[in-house]
Formats: sequence, structure tokens, C-alpha cells
Amino acid sequence: MTIQEHIEFLINQADEDLGVTEAIQAAGYYGQALFWGHLVLEKMCKALYLQNNNRMDYPYIHNLLVLLNKSNVDINEEQIAFYSDMNSFQAKGRYADTLHEIEATVTKEVCEKYIDKLKTEMIWLKKQLQ
Repeated sequence: MTIQEHIEFLINQADEDLGVTEAIQAAGYYGQALFWGHLVLEKMCKALYLQNNNRMDYPYIHNLLVLLNKSNVDINEEQIAFYSDMNSFQAKGRYADTLHEIEATVTKEVCEKYIDKLKTEMIWLKKQLQ
């Protein structure tokens, strides 16, 4: 597999995971939807890392801000805040006891706000990958 094929594979996975994210959101599992949303962004950030570092492998980490930093892209304060928030959903969503915390605190409106921003960031990340 070439670097470009690996990048395309990650983008396709992210697109599929976005569909899962939206399905989980529609089912009313808002915390889990945001956990999956983090997975979408993680795959896109790893694709960007591969491209910008001309590498076949990426760091086996989940922190979106670190991945973006290692990809040498400039992000603004709003993006930093968003990716930081999304990192928290990844960490909490990984464990059942904290997943219940998310489900109890994330409303439909909050989830929609994050998913809308996730879609905007997907467009931005794809532009970075062109």
C-alpha cells in the first residue's frame, strides 16, 4: 500500500464512521455519538499526518491536538477549543463508568452543535489533504 492509498483508506473509514456517528446521534446516544465523532476526526488527522510527514505510519495516540501539531498545520483558537473538547469525549467515552457521565450531561442540542462543527472540520481537513 502506498502512502496515498493509506491516506485514502483513512478518509474512507472516517466517512463511514461519520455515518455511524449520525446514526448513533439519531438514536439518542449523544455521548457515544461524540465518542465516534472523535474517531472520525482522529482518522482524518492521522491521514493528514501521513501526508505532511511523508510517512506510512502514524503515532498510535488519540490526542487530536498532538496529531495536528505533528502534522505542521496552523489552527485557530476556535479549532483548538473544539479539538480539545473532542479529546475529552474520546477519553471519557472509552470507559463505561465515564461514558454514563457523558450520556447524562450531553443534550441533543449540545451534540448537534458538536456534530455540525465536526462536519465543518471534516471539510477543512479534506482541503488540507488536497
